[in-house]
Amino acid sequence: MGLIGLSLFVLVSCEKSTSTEALSISEVNMQSPVISNTDAQDLLNTLETLQDELLEERGSTGCPTIISSAPKGSFPNVVTVDYGTGCLDKKGRYHSGKIVIEQSDSIHNPGAVRKTTFVNFGMDSVKLKNGMVTLTNESGENARKFIRKTTGMTITGPKGTLDIQSIHTRIQVKGSDTKIKSDDVWKIEGQSSGSVEGNIKFSAIIKEPLILKGDCPFIVNGKEEITRDDHKAVVEYGDGNCDRFAKGTKENGDTFVIVLRPRF
Repeated sequence: MGLIGLSLFVLVSCEKSTSTEALSISEVNMQSPVISNTDAQDLLNTLETLQDELLEERGSTGCPTIISSAPKGSFPNVVTVDYGTGCLDKKGRYHSGKIVIEQSDSIHNPGAVRKTTFVNFGMDSVKLKNGMVTLTNESGENARKFIRKTTGMTITGPKGTLDIQSIHTRIQVKGSDTKIKSDDVWKIEGQSSGSVEGNIKFSAIIKEPLILKGDCPFIVNGKEEITRDDHKAVVEYGDGNCDRFAKGTKENGDTFVIVLRPRF
């Protein structure tokens, strides 16, 4: 399960918003000249899924070229995924550059660590420069638990450039005793921070765990505090029911409705 945060640019795009006016994440992002935290988290979620797919396809002779330092199923292992100057994957996404994945064990096993770096990597119109994403399986007997940490990453897209660091913990609270994803329930905790175009500072701190259900494409509960320079807003994601609306509250008490972007 991945985390979908709120766009940081709600704070400057909703000066005239009221409780009767709904803004979608995409509408807010279009009003902003730069890439948002939502875009960044969505990208990281997509890349995590992509890595899982690529690790199953190692030995591919087409594009990308996938080379591993050990046989499939053997660990530790380093897998290099090379898209060269660029090609389309099976889902129609355009990739270029390299992804290097270092894995101590199968990520399904407690204690496993996956470290991913990107070398001139691009996905469609987005480029990743520098940085590392570390995924750690800290599951115990009673719950599955994963920690994803992003350090030193620069993401550039059509809207501009964002530098981001983040750490998020996701814990499965229901559904671990079945193989059915629809009954899964996860809670997400953590924060992200960084800068936009090198000068606009931002942070997104989860104040109450965000709740994700396997059969719902939206966050169903939780609270997040968003800061952009000197502006703050609190986002409340609902009461547990599956709907696409969240409530934002600005510092002056004004509220506005946010239309969430689906996770799937």
